[in-house]
Amino acid sequence: MHKVTLEVKGEAQMVKLSEKLREGRIAHKLWVEQPENTSTCIATKPYPKAEVAAFFKKLKLCK
Repeated sequence: MHKVTLEVKGEAQMVKLSEKLREGRIAHKLWVEQPENTSTCIATKPYPKAEVAAFFKKLKLCK
């Protein structure tokens, strides 16, 4: 399994990505920190890169 950490510009972009993943039937979890109620990350089930690349192609690697 290969793990990748990608960067989004803000919480709104992360929530929008989660919605697109849901529409594409990609199993994932949107983590929400409590009590701040702030989205912090998205984790996907392991998929072949070809199946999920279209959803993540506009994101940059996190440094």
